[in-house]
Amino acid sequence: MSSKISSDILKSKLLSNDDLKEVHHNLQTDDLTDLMYATFLHQKLNWPMLSEGWKGYQSGEYKKYIFGWFLIKTQFNPTRFISSSAKVDEDSIKKRKCFLCLKNLPKEQKGILFNNDLIVLCNPAPVFNEHFTISNVDHKPQEILPNVGKMLRVANKLNNEYTVFYNGPKCGASAPDHFHFQACPSDELITEKDLLNNLSKFNLLVKGKDWEIRYIKIDDYLRNTIAIISNNPILIEQIFLEIYEKLKKISGSNDEPMMNIFALQRDKEFYFVIFPREKHRPDFYFAEGEENMLVSPGLVDMCGMLITPLQKDFEKINHNLIKQIYNEVTLDKEKFSYLLDYLQTKKF
Repeated sequence: MSSKISSDILKSKLLSNDDLKEVHHNLQTDDLTDLMYATFLHQKLNWPMLSEGWKGYQSGEYKKYIFGWFLIKTQFNPTRFISSSAKVDEDSIKKRKCFLCLKNLPKEQKGILFNNDLIVLCNPAPVFNEHFTISNVDHKPQEILPNVGKMLRVANKLNNEYTVFYNGPKCGASAPDHFHFQACPSDELITEKDLLNNLSKFNLLVKGKDWEIRYIKIDDYLRNTIAIISNNPILIEQIFLEIYEKLKKISGSNDEPMMNIFALQRDKEFYFVIFPREKHRPDFYFAEGEENMLVSPGLVDMCGMLITPLQKDFEKINHNLIKQIYNEVTLDKEKFSYLLDYLQTKKF
């Protein structure tokens, strides 16, 4: 595809400030978060698929499960069936059109450009009131290592309003062939609230002048979790590189180690939270008959809100099944302890 055609396609998928001011009269055009909110308002009015998906989200049901000091929620949301049941093996991906490529987007789906290489789009099957996909304008693979800095720059621009998150290509990304982040309103992710409101529950591993690494283990939180906290994004990148490389050795694979990540900035402090993974889906996802449950954890689920597209699964889930799900998909205890021991020896 020539650059001219590519440029024309991109232009056709972008909303102008005039488009956005029609639905948000006090639009601050230099504020990314305000532009995103206006995009949501515009698309909800002008894109029927999003309107229907949003109504589905609004009619969703929830249950809460208390585990000591924290809770887990389940959300019944039928609009997530396609995502939860997505075939993400190599052959299946080759056989379908990439639904994040600009040329394949629905006619009404439009967004705003960020940093010239990312387009902010509304997710047509939302699990939040505002749910965005922030995808690369070009077709590039889903990989975090070359894009950590980009993720932190997005977090900086979303400061106090939205949180940005990433699903690895083998643990939650329904488009593992096209690079993208997602974003949701701040304080919607349960682990985000747990971390900011109960920081002492996350054990201090190591600390420097303007950074620290905290963690919490499966026995205390159902999931093994690491948080890098610093006002220095470059330092966060350096620490993450060490974690990435060690997880790669632990996995014994040349592929990206399985992980889900969210990043946010509150005032000057960045929080970069990693859920290292053992596997993508729990065993009962592949079971037959009554034993089958369509639960496919991504970042949102790892943060404590399990999405259930089927009513039967929403009714069936209980405390023991929640423990089983997380126990299977979070990084193995011994591997996580090995990672923590390694990080204690490093000098950043």
